[in-house]
Amino acid sequence: MSQDKMVEVLIDIHLTEGLTSAMPIAYDSSRVLYNLLEKDVFVKHDVSDSVFTQSMLYYFRDPAEMEQIYARVVDSLVVRESSGGTIDQF
Repeated sequence: MSQDKMVEVLIDIHLTEGLTSAMPIAYDSSRVLYNLLEKDVFVKHDVSDSVFTQSMLYYFRDPAEMEQIYARVVDSLVVRESSGGTIDQF
């Protein structure tokens, strides 16, 4: 998976994590919900979970490249938050 695609997927995954962790439900229930929403993220980006996992393993082998990816993810999330972005944007 390209860096650009990886950034897009990771942004949506982190938004999904934030959404499920903020819900007033039991941890076990939030994990089930997260797993369902994570599948939606993969469908949205037309990526299988195995391709995502393999891409993560690939990028973890090069810490500098992974740092660049996460710098972009964090920047995007900060911009969304500062502009009043909501979960609806993903």
